[in-house]
Amino acid sequence: MEKLLSSKLTYFYKWIFPPVWIITFSFITYSFWTGTCAGYGVTKWLVLAFFIGCSLYLLWFSSRLKKVKLLGKHLIVSDYRTEELIPLSQIEEVKETRLWNPKLIKLNLKRPGKIGNEIVFIAPLGFYPVWSDHPLVENLRNIIKNNQS
Repeated sequence: MEKLLSSKLTYFYKWIFPPVWIITFSFITYSFWTGTCAGYGVTKWLVLAFFIGCSLYLLWFSSRLKKVKLLGKHLIVSDYRTEELIPLSQIEEVKETRLWNPKLIKLNLKRPGKIGNEIVFIAPLGFYPVWSDHPLVENLRNIIKNNQS
């Protein structure tokens, strides 16, 4: 039986949020250059730099996100275009971001597959202390450890 490991909001963060943010802030940036804010020399350049930097970051961030499901001794990893079946024995390390929202979980693989050598997905949302691991990280580490022995 398949169990979804990644957040149900993965699709939103990958496909909806970045274009909405980029379109919204492109209008704001445009207004700094042509509208009532035009003429504030340094400010319009700062807004443009902020817009370009944040847009590039969002595109990079969203392009890495994957949908991850657990199926027996395998992970089904999808980027919504392709899918790959990865044995749990191929996972070398499970890491997570601490001071990040949403919390990201990173799986480093022993050998790169079709999707790459690192799988990044959003952990299910919840309130967890910054100093402790997300429960899913501990659970994955235990599953992988039990699967390799």
